[in-house]
Amino acid sequence: MKKGLLRELHPAVSMFYFIMLLIMTMFTLNPVIITVSFVMALLGVLRHKGTGALKMTAMLFVPIMLFSVIILPIFNHNGVTPLFYVNDMAVTLENIIYGLFMTIMLMAVSLWFVTAGCMTDSEKILYITGKISPKISLVISMVLRFIPMMIKRWREIHEAQIGMLCTQNTGMIPKAKQFTKELSILISWSLENSIDTSVSMESRGYGTGRRSSYHRFRIKKRDIIFMIAFIAISVLIIYTLCMGRFETYYFPEIEIKKADAVAVSAVIFQCIYMCAALI
Repeated sequence: MKKGLLRELHPAVSMFYFIMLLIMTMFTLNPVIITVSFVMALLGVLRHKGTGALKMTAMLFVPIMLFSVIILPIFNHNGVTPLFYVNDMAVTLENIIYGLFMTIMLMAVSLWFVTAGCMTDSEKILYITGKISPKISLVISMVLRFIPMMIKRWREIHEAQIGMLCTQNTGMIPKAKQFTKELSILISWSLENSIDTSVSMESRGYGTGRRSSYHRFRIKKRDIIFMIAFIAISVLIIYTLCMGRFETYYFPEIEIKKADAVAVSAVIFQCIYMCAALI
């Protein structure tokens, strides 16, 4: 995994950065803001995860985009610009564009979560949430550990089944039986591991008294500087959003508020803000 600026900063600074990033992306319908966020998120995933993650994301979101752009406008007839008619029902341009940008926004948010996953780990999450709720923090950190572990075990089980020549049968029913067998092995293995983890925690005295924790994170001068910069840019962009500088309407017709100097400055600062995830 490649290193990044946010990975080296204090966890509280990184958490604030990504929370504000998601707010900027989700709480506006402006196509410029959504497109900028999507492009920067795409570059962030390419920077930290490579093209493999993009292939998985495309497999997930291409059907969603097809549904939003092609199928949904057939049943939703809002808008005043009909393109064609299906059973005397108009398919409007506004519906298609609205579905397109909603899908792009959903893809941008998902890609930012992928980038955030590269910048954080279970230790940072445990540090951030541990003082608020240690039990919830422990559950989150264990889930984040078990998901990649189960994926790794699934591959080991499947490779072992291939080595035992158990996957040679073709056809839907034999493949379904084989899949069920591998899933059963995975669940049994995971349950046994959870029992071992529980016994280990009990032997170490978990839950018998007040628990202390160790963390290696210290706030440095660099963290303070970046935190101030992130807060300043976030306040500017959110203020611009709240003042309606990016107001956009898709129904009954598409209407985008004309950009002024403040709106253009906010978009520029948004690009600068999102570049921190690429450094």
